[in-house]
Amino acid sequence: MMIDTLEPIELGGSTQWIRTRGQNQSNPVLLMIQQGPGLPMLNEAPHFGRTLGLEQEFTVVYWDQRGCGRSLRDSRGTSEISLDRMAQDAVSLLEVLRDRWGGKCYVVGFSFGATVGARAGALRPDLVRALVAVGMDVDGEAAANGAYDFAVQTALTRGNKRAARQLEAIGPPPHLTAKQFSTRVRWASTFGGVTTGETYGSIARGLVASLLRSPDYSLGDVVRTLRGVSATQEALLSELAVMDLAQSLPRIGVPIVMVQGRLDQVALGEAAQRYFDQLSAPSQQLIWFEHSAHTPQLEETDLFRRLMVQVRAGEYAAK
Repeated sequence: MMIDTLEPIELGGSTQWIRTRGQNQSNPVLLMIQQGPGLPMLNEAPHFGRTLGLEQEFTVVYWDQRGCGRSLRDSRGTSEISLDRMAQDAVSLLEVLRDRWGGKCYVVGFSFGATVGARAGALRPDLVRALVAVGMDVDGEAAANGAYDFAVQTALTRGNKRAARQLEAIGPPPHLTAKQFSTRVRWASTFGGVTTGETYGSIARGLVASLLRSPDYSLGDVVRTLRGVSATQEALLSELAVMDLAQSLPRIGVPIVMVQGRLDQVALGEAAQRYFDQLSAPSQQLIWFEHSAHTPQLEETDLFRRLMVQVRAGEYAAK
């Protein structure tokens, strides 16, 4: 990489960390915002670099948000965790990137990260060239009910008594504790609703392995990261349970490409379609990945890379 740096950035009164990678100084900047709540992003840089290769087309910025990953070194970032605060952090980071590299940035957000990116774009459209929103959290109630119903019905169909027992114990949504939320996610993941062909166990093992292999995390960082996931979830679950972007964010002043996996069971396609139909934006596209669940960037990597190249070329929503 011609560009490969790791550095702290002061955002919203806390120190947060970014890794910047690219092969050409003249490429536009792409800010990646991780899914979650509470998951890190810096650890994804090696894997994303190998599978997507976006550093050939963009200067890619990987960011551990407040309450996530390496940014947990600064405990100030855990004192105020909310969607508004994280969107403001994104705006502050986009200002830094604009001043450093010149011009607007592309933003790609995954799941909760797409929601953060959308909020940032609505606040400061002058900073965002285009937003690619992958499996965006748009309707918290619909998402929770859909994931829970999917997990329960699949458990019953497969005769998985352990799953049925645990899901019955937490009851239907809302799930406002990390334990309830993780139980729902555990079985929705294990039954293929998050990443096709993966289980909760394989996803969790992959996360731990990527943290341990990453040069960006000490052993202490790994421990803090894994513990911090639950803490960040606890801080955000009440807000996410009632989130409805159709009501709170009916207009976004930036071009947007919504990417939706047809097999997604945690951010339902029906909710994405409803939001898209109501959304007002300078330009907008809804792209379906037919063989993906919640993570098209991991499940159909070649197609996702082509999409990002086309976005850069202005074939979709970019202006």
